[in-house]
Amino acid sequence: MTFWSILRQRCWGLVLVVAGVCVITFIISHLIPGDPARLLGGDRASDAIVENIRQQLGLDQPLYVQFYRYVSDLFHGDLGTSIRTGRPVLEELRIFFPATLELAFCALLLALLIGIPLGILSAVWRNRWLDPPTHVTGFYLLDALLEGNGEVFFNALQHLILPALTLAFVHLGIVARQIRSAMLEQLSEDYIRTARASGLPGWYIVLCYALPNALIPSITVLGLALGDLLYGAVLTETVFAWPGMGAWVVTSIQALDFPAVMGFAVVVSFAYVLVNLVVDLLYLWIDPRIGRGGGE
Repeated sequence: MTFWSILRQRCWGLVLVVAGVCVITFIISHLIPGDPARLLGGDRASDAIVENIRQQLGLDQPLYVQFYRYVSDLFHGDLGTSIRTGRPVLEELRIFFPATLELAFCALLLALLIGIPLGILSAVWRNRWLDPPTHVTGFYLLDALLEGNGEVFFNALQHLILPALTLAFVHLGIVARQIRSAMLEQLSEDYIRTARASGLPGWYIVLCYALPNALIPSITVLGLALGDLLYGAVLTETVFAWPGMGAWVVTSIQALDFPAVMGFAVVVSFAYVLVNLVVDLLYLWIDPRIGRGGGE
């Protein structure tokens, strides 16, 4: 498959995924028992007040009308207005999403920094003890550096390290296993034996010959890991009080804030498919033989 054929295929897939997420999250959100208007009005609010709130929010309309209005707004880049805060959902996501993305990237980086060396060593020393068993930008660290505020940078880093390590351990074993498997395959290839026969140092052969080729099939796993971390960050952020989307979306769910929950699902699903698109194109760029083998 060529670059453009992969791009077309993934773009259509992106549209279908986002459309499916919109339908599923809309249905699930409205199947949850409870009345957002009643929550906003409070327990002591009269039925007339609750009905007035329901009309203001458009919750008195039939579900198909509400869904049509939501999809229509979505095509215009409008994710709706939060029932809980009264602010545009897109505006709130712009505030919280960078912190979640920062946490996911740091977790993936830690998983790579620990997992890749473990995978290499367990492949080189296989069957030994080491072998594992079968708001400028919204990024707190970057903003602190841009402002030249070292105190804020180290404070943010101090609060980031524990949730990042927690998320990293989820995929650390996966990364190590994938690198190990790919390294074992590369170390048994003829070009590695030729390099050894040429008298090259063992570390040079492993790092400069085997590792680059072993990383190629691992790119897909790393891309999927980043997408999983975006979803997995919700619980971790809530536990460690990291100011990302976690606490925001959990509070929105508890308040039956349908627009906020659907906006979160759409944005994260879009990011997930976009990461997979980048991974596929990067895969093709690193190894053009894949495109030629697609039968052009």
